[in-house]
Amino acid sequence: MRFMMLVKADRDSEAGKFPDKELVAAMGRFNDEMAKAGILLAAEGLQPSSKGARVRIAGDQRTVKDGPFPEPEKLVEADAPEVCVMF
Repeated sequence: MRFMMLVKADRDSEAGKFPDKELVAAMGRFNDEMAKAGILLAAEGLQPSSKGARVRIAGDQRTVKDGPFPEPEKLVEADAPEVCVMF
């Protein structure tokens, strides 16, 4: 089984500000533990919405809207796909 951890974006992450050093260190330790356990597949951050686009598909209609988007709290800023082994 695989699952993905998602981190919600906020105004700071959309502005390109990094979290404080303590949080970055804690995230690094957590990622290291998952990597040592063999369950971390990747741990990349995503780009701010100003570099992205939303694609909406409804039937034969395709709509593309370039970022940035006005409500960053509804966005995802990072992902970490992992493998979950269930017994």
